[in-house]
Amino acid sequence: MSSTILQNSSNIKSVRFNLTLVRHAETHANAEGIIQGLLDTELSHIGCLQAKALGRHLQWHRFSHVYSSNLKRAIETARQIHLFNRVSSCEIKYDSLLCERMYGIAQGQTRQWLRELAKESGVSHANFNPPGAENTVQVRQRVVAFLRKLCDELLQNNHVNSFVSSRVEFYGSTPLPQQDGQQSLLRSVSSENLSCHQQIIENSGCKRSLSTENISVESITKTNKAAAFRSSIDSALGISSGSSDQQSISSSTSLLSRNSSFDKQRIISKDLSPSPYENNFSDLDILIVSHGAVIREFIKYFACDLQADIGQHLDTIQDIAPNTSVTRFQITYSTGEDLNPTTTVELVDYHNKTHLTNDNNDEYNLDVVNKCSL
Repeated sequence: MSSTILQNSSNIKSVRFNLTLVRHAETHANAEGIIQGLLDTELSHIGCLQAKALGRHLQWHRFSHVYSSNLKRAIETARQIHLFNRVSSCEIKYDSLLCERMYGIAQGQTRQWLRELAKESGVSHANFNPPGAENTVQVRQRVVAFLRKLCDELLQNNHVNSFVSSRVEFYGSTPLPQQDGQQSLLRSVSSENLSCHQQIIENSGCKRSLSTENISVESITKTNKAAAFRSSIDSALGISSGSSDQQSISSSTSLLSRNSSFDKQRIISKDLSPSPYENNFSDLDILIVSHGAVIREFIKYFACDLQADIGQHLDTIQDIAPNTSVTRFQITYSTGEDLNPTTTVELVDYHNKTHLTNDNNDEYNLDVVNKCSL
């Protein structure tokens, strides 16, 4: 059954959706080994190229919803995906629940500085929480709150129709009222849950594999050519340009109309790659652009609390996702008359960063290793 919401005689409602988690592109602070936290840093030159590469990679994938952290580095990454995408009609929604972990006094300091502070405090680096910082339990709680709100609103807005159009927006700024006696979608977070299967991985201070000087002006030229080619396609299809999200795109950049046929575009532009992901699981396909610590808690929640099978990746569950990497899940959320929900999660892709490499020219390899993974 292809519909995204199912109902039977027992009044059991079920919503199925794809969830794609993307970490923001590289910032200057990433490259220099600086802990960012809530510091509102911007993308580096390499980061801008990474975001554009990801945008091209996902340009034919139809997202029904796009959510982003409200920090600049995530916003700009989400905007590039939104700008390049040719088949999604949704606008970007910003949510502070998706912002990076607050690192307190460590924000703006180097990773080595934090290690030394932890050593002086007699606490291992992995378990040290600098003064003023959120702990991982608090970050997990933000993840839980976002997922609860998302699933509740997907059910609420799909209650009448059994098929969801990707053009309908479901995520309002006003939270839904809580019903008395309703149980939480997600389990309560405890220290015991957080310790489930965790293995502390010490990240090495590897040098970056790519410097700004190694990036040729040709990459910019290729981007311009791609934009010109896309414009010619628009003319052939009779597509008009218009701004569908003034908050998301600068005044100098116009967005494509989202009303054109996906199949027709594919026929006209055969040299463009199709979506890297099948989208037959659900009509709801949700993109979240966030940060390393937040994505890590998403994955830990799915694996440890909801018992999702992530296979060999369980050994690296503490690792921070690489910049612009893609992690994808299929989720089914069901609730009945007792409002006691059940959630099943299946891993589809994990920290995928193939879009950062170019098989034809090694100089365009954007898969850099930062000095700081925080």
